[in-house]
Amino acid sequence: MKKDKGKSADPAELRSRAEERVKKRKTKPGSPLTKAEINKLLHELQVHQIELEMQNEELMGAKKEIEAGFERFVDLYDFAPVGYFTFDGSGMIREVNLTGARLLGTERSRLVNKRFELFITVEDRPVFSSFLRKTFEGKGKESCEVTLKNQAFVIHLEATASLGGQECRAVLVDISERAKAEGEIKRLNDDLKRKVLELAEVNKELEAFISSVSHDLRAPLRHMSLFAKNVVADYADRLDEQGKNYLIRVHYGAEKMNQLVEDLLNLSKISRRKLNHIEVDMSKIALDIISELREAAPARGVEVDIKEGLIAYADRGLIEIVLSNLFENAWKFTSITETARIEFGAFEGTVPDLGTKRGGGAEAGLPLTRQTVYYVKDNGAGFNPEYMEKMFLPFQRLHMDSEFEGTGIGLAIVERIIRRHGGRIWAEGAAGKGATIFFTLA
Repeated sequence: MKKDKGKSADPAELRSRAEERVKKRKTKPGSPLTKAEINKLLHELQVHQIELEMQNEELMGAKKEIEAGFERFVDLYDFAPVGYFTFDGSGMIREVNLTGARLLGTERSRLVNKRFELFITVEDRPVFSSFLRKTFEGKGKESCEVTLKNQAFVIHLEATASLGGQECRAVLVDISERAKAEGEIKRLNDDLKRKVLELAEVNKELEAFISSVSHDLRAPLRHMSLFAKNVVADYADRLDEQGKNYLIRVHYGAEKMNQLVEDLLNLSKISRRKLNHIEVDMSKIALDIISELREAAPARGVEVDIKEGLIAYADRGLIEIVLSNLFENAWKFTSITETARIEFGAFEGTVPDLGTKRGGGAEAGLPLTRQTVYYVKDNGAGFNPEYMEKMFLPFQRLHMDSEFEGTGIGLAIVERIIRRHGGRIWAEGAAGKGATIFFTLA
């Protein structure tokens, strides 16, 4: 009897085939079987027996596979990281896995035939009822979030109705940590909004204060400077050298104070000014600044190297202020250098981790990719690296007035503008060996 390999015969088919063979035997009633017929019948019976044994082995193998698969399914079902529930239309728990029982804090045997709403807060029961109703309407997957009353867990439920519509299968996930994080984020956002409003109010008061101070100070300072200058001019013959020196110092102090007030106003305006980003030819701006410096000091023989094609996308007016301050500083600090040299260029590089140091910019301490780094380099007086952090603070100076004049606002303005552009600024140098100011623009 032929048989397909690996395929067991259907029992109904075997019975049908056997009956067909019986019908084909037309032996007369009472006529004895020949020995050959008996041997043939025994042979067929043996073949059938072997076939039945083989089918039994295949059935046993299939049974073991089914049992192993069922065991794997049970393990996956019970020990899944989420809770699995089966609800009927009234919200009664029909089945639940071990994880679901653990989340509810009750033994599985005690959960079956209990209403799920008994385990959630009273406030969230209408939410669950609505979720269950929509699920059994069969419009697709439904979800909701409720709080378990005993464990204070916030859980997320997702469910779909079964094909028969008699029950639904739901997945329950503990989202307490996420809910806690979202609550913390909301609290922080509320605090941030409050602080922004407070900061806006403080800035408004500060602007009013600066405007008031500048108005109230500048008039008296102008009078002091003018009167001191007039006394020296009109009463020079009545004053000795010491008196003249006093008045000159009063005039100089008033002028410097007036300049400080002006610089302070400029610094405050930088933070309020709206940026207008356009394509800026920084090389051309640098050439124009150097030309003005040469006209103001034609006797200076300064070697200047400005790289061509330095283009940036930034606020042109503010970039002019940045470059003016940097080139004026370089021009000033090379005034006592025998062979003065100033260089302006750029390169592609990685910004060093400036941490929380002043000048680091809004993104200080964060890893950056390679970007364009601009620099202004000179071989002038330089500075002591120990005091580098002071360079970008208002009114902080690394040189005496007797060496180089200034108010200490220029680099503070530069740093403020660079930060407004989302960039960074830092410096390298040594006393008597020049300085290099580096900066980036977002």
